Amino acid sequence: MTPHDSAFRTFMEYEEFSGAFFRAHLPAKIFQALKKESLRLLKETHLDKSLRKTMNDLVFSCELEGRPARLCLLVEHQSSPDKMMAFRIHDYLFGVLRSHLKQHPGERLPAVYALLFYHGEKTPYPYSLDLADCFDDPLKIMRDVLYQPVPLVDVNQIPDEELKKQEWVGALSMAMKYIRSAEMAPYALEVLRLLPGIESAAAREMLNQLLVYLLNTGNINDIDGFIESVIQLPDPVRSEVMSFAEKIEARGKAEGKAEGKAEGKAEGKAEGKIEGKIEGKIEGNTEGKVEVALNMIKEGVEPVFIVKVTGLSPDEVERLQDSLRNRK
Repeated sequence: MTPHDSAFRTFMEYEEFSGAFFRAHLPAKIFQALKKESLRLLKETHLDKSLRKTMNDLVFSCELEGRPARLCLLVEHQSSPDKMMAFRIHDYLFGVLRSHLKQHPGERLPAVYALLFYHGEKTPYPYSLDLADCFDDPLKIMRDVLYQPVPLVDVNQIPDEELKKQEWVGALSMAMKYIRSAEMAPYALEVLRLLPGIESAAAREMLNQLLVYLLNTGNINDIDGFIESVIQLPDPVRSEVMSFAEKIEARGKAEGKAEGKAEGKAEGKAEGKIEGKIEGKIEGNTEGKVEVALNMIKEGVEPVFIVKVTGLSPDEVERLQDSLRNRK
């Protein structure tokens, strides 16, 4: 601690001095709401190591209008002022709030007011203390962002008619809006109807990812019925979805559904936990079948289902299970 820090901190420990200091330097609105006898200098710091060389902080707990609050006094004594000081102060304030949140989880945050006390050699203070001026921002974007409510996109509150105007963005937003529905199929079809042309490779990839999301995460109880309904979709979306459906069928989705819900999830979910390792086609060579079977065993798929998908015998699947157990 420098002599400057020591002197200033010592004086601020006296109630008469700290009260007079805040009377002189706090905005009238804050000082008038301050319960003077509640002022307590806390033994804590929220400065990072880089700032402690040039600054000191004094944190007071207090009450404002009967509610807990913090008054943070930052004392800068360096001879070379910091052009990023406004940002550093705000970063410091959030450090104070993070500490409070850890100590009082679930509670609303207290009001925090920071005041910079400067006695460096260069005067007046040569840099702006407006946080927005810390940004290289010719469009003044940050002036609209700072101190405003955080912009929110709540898809649940956006009317479907509005989402339908947004093409890809609207399609994914609507999918996420209804993904927890007890039956996703009609919503999935509506989502697919929103899609624009998919001539580009990127568009086809996005469609593939959208289908993975709908089928993996949504509750589509009658997959076969859903696939049959795809015929209603306009081209080229219909062709792409049907091609995707063929891959699903090749992966044993129909068999998975017949085997029951648990097995259907294991194999039937498009691009699911097996992560496409079956790739829709088992080429028929023993090595490929064994690799697929091993992946399915690792995922906890029932042996009877593995036999059906791979064509391996029950004894062969059992030997593969034993070999995996022996590796552990």
